[in-house]
Amino acid sequence: MWIRPSDPVDARRLTRTGYTLMELLIALTIGAFVLSAAISFLITQLRTLEGSDIRDEVARNARYIGISLRRDVQTAGIEITSTTRFGTMTVWSGSPGDTLVMLHVPSNPEPAPAHDIAPEPGTDNPLPAGGTCGERCIDVVTDPEVPLELQVGDLARLQVAEERRLILIETIEETTDTSVAITWNDADSLLRQPAGLTGGLRLDRYGTYVQKLQPIIYYLNEGGFLMRAVRLNMDGSPDGWVLAFNVQNFDASLIFSDGDVLDEANPYDSDDSNDYDDIMGVRIVATVEADRADPRVNQGELIRKTFEWKIAPRNLRYEKNRY
Repeated sequence: MWIRPSDPVDARRLTRTGYTLMELLIALTIGAFVLSAAISFLITQLRTLEGSDIRDEVARNARYIGISLRRDVQTAGIEITSTTRFGTMTVWSGSPGDTLVMLHVPSNPEPAPAHDIAPEPGTDNPLPAGGTCGERCIDVVTDPEVPLELQVGDLARLQVAEERRLILIETIEETTDTSVAITWNDADSLLRQPAGLTGGLRLDRYGTYVQKLQPIIYYLNEGGFLMRAVRLNMDGSPDGWVLAFNVQNFDASLIFSDGDVLDEANPYDSDDSNDYDDIMGVRIVATVEADRADPRVNQGELIRKTFEWKIAPRNLRYEKNRY
């Protein structure tokens, strides 16, 4: 059998296939550029994500403050109207921040009742100086069919004719089936309002009662924590818990019906437009900062942002507009 001899092998086909050194250098250079760009993009994205997380944390903190304020400020004046010298909303300046207070009558589900006093039999009026059962003690009428809503540590309104005072209840003792004796602490003022029987106030036999009040208090402590309290300690200081952290300032101002924005009400000066019953709302300015700094964000400086809220409680608007 005849076999055709193989064709001569082309020398070019014997050349080893692959990349030249120049091609390899070009490929490495391009790869380095691509890898460098990818790493740079990744670092940028990480910085962006870290910055967004820190900024979101500040925004969430402020948003929570705003939601809480809007809810609580709306309670000011529920079931108790302001007078010229007694306010259901008060603010005062301090360090490290201002204090904001709202007062209302709690409901469960009906508003807390007003308890008339139970003085000794007689017709003398006003009653002798002091309470009915001691210098800081008053007997009030209760309903034997209804559990007493007043408790030790409660803030209450002592109404004597047209005069209002605050009292902080220290003890409650049942004296008869239809009355209890209430004693209060010896503070001359509570929440910057007159307290007890200060100034020689004498009880009105026919026009004195005690009613539970619910305070809501915002204040800033030395650690940069915004505090919220709904009770007082027995020395009259707020018994608060942390509402928000990293709050650097908390400034509260009152908005009056004539448009003035003032640091506080003053019912004792010659201006009759800055009394407690002229208050229409509150302006809050707070600076919130991040809880950490990151060298990749904001040039390594802590992020801070200032927020402002203006809130007009419907109860205060109603009080003013009904006249």
